[in-house]
Amino acid sequence: MSQTNELEIMERIALDLGGVEESLASSFNTGAEDFNALIRPLSAAGGKRLRAQLCLLIANAGTSVERQRIRIAEAVEMLHLATLIHDDVLDQAEIRRGEDTIHMHKGNKVAILSGDYLFAKAFQIVSEMPNMKYLQIFSHIITCLVEGEFMQMEDVYRIDQGIERYMTKTQKKTADFMEGCMELGGLLGGWSESEIVELKKYGHALGMAFQITDDIMDYRETTETTGKPVGNDLREGLLTYPLLSIVNDDNKDRLLADIKALNNGGNEQDIIEYVIAQGGIDNTLAVADKYCKDALAALEAIRDFPGKEFLVMAVENLADRKV
Repeated sequence: MSQTNELEIMERIALDLGGVEESLASSFNTGAEDFNALIRPLSAAGGKRLRAQLCLLIANAGTSVERQRIRIAEAVEMLHLATLIHDDVLDQAEIRRGEDTIHMHKGNKVAILSGDYLFAKAFQIVSEMPNMKYLQIFSHIITCLVEGEFMQMEDVYRIDQGIERYMTKTQKKTADFMEGCMELGGLLGGWSESEIVELKKYGHALGMAFQITDDIMDYRETTETTGKPVGNDLREGLLTYPLLSIVNDDNKDRLLADIKALNNGGNEQDIIEYVIAQGGIDNTLAVADKYCKDALAALEAIRDFPGKEFLVMAVENLADRKV
């Protein structure tokens, strides 16, 4: 694939993202000024827009219609933003993308209604598409997200939940969304059914690697690099792959007691050092590496296309993040 083609598709994606931002700004101009004032700064902060980028890249590499791909990417971002707002309520988080969270400003009711509006608006956009398949994909994504959130709520401080259940939650909360974005892009771009199967495999593997790599950050990074206190997941009773991978009959009671003590003066660093010493980080790196390889294998099974190198780089960036 020539460098020119790669640059051209990235320029088109940048233009499309500009269109997405304009559409989002227009959508957040409702008759409820409280809602507008709360949502606009959170949306404008943007984040990486990774899900929209994945969708737009695959759509642009095919034969998509500009207006349709921008609208679907807008709906993807609305859906993602809605889940973040609801997550913040469930976790009682205080900061999101450098801004005070909505429930901190206006309370849980306003935050929940704001997320509900975004869900409804996203589905309204998708319902205008010429193919019901788009709506089916969105419905699947949101169903998986909610199921994953229910599972996470059930598993707070559940030391014996096991790796298999944790991987199912990770799939539902992260991987299924990225897989859906790849499928949406393939549908928009007129990709063949066999190619869409491989694109979905890539999205699934990238999403799993993304979340599992993120699990490591709570054990390795500092507050300055992650934007949240180190050990934050532990304090909230959210037990992730590094810890779950080293739980056994001999240490589970002690670990659970130490984790529950974190909100009463316990030291998260002691737990972190124990998990690392027992091989928790090494275990997590190994499974993340497996998913990175799965993502690259899926790409290998697809013909070369403009933007393919970006997808390879997304995996390589995750691999670098693990180091």
